[in-house]
Amino acid sequence: MIAVSPYSRQSLDVANLARERGLKLVAITDSAVSPLLSLADHAVLCPTASPTFFHSLTPAMAVCEVLCGLLAKADRGAALEALAKTDAQLRALEAYAAAIPKRKIG
Repeated sequence: MIAVSPYSRQSLDVANLARERGLKLVAITDSAVSPLLSLADHAVLCPTASPTFFHSLTPAMAVCEVLCGLLAKADRGAALEALAKTDAQLRALEAYAAAIPKRKIG
């Protein structure tokens, strides 16, 4: 679960639901006082400071990508099966664009 300040209620609700269902939770968050930490089994703290006007999620996304890759490598068969199930669900929900609109030039 990724959550950074300001912490959304929905993120905390999803984390609570995961805990209620007996899932282990890895929190990827920006602060040692993040409310997500009280729900997590493990935590990775990532800075979000940026020279721009908004926080950067790039460090958190990089951590997420590395963790997903390590999990997939640990059980390639299960990872491929889970990806196929997720893809089937997304297709059933028509989450993917059926056609890519052409850009008008000029």
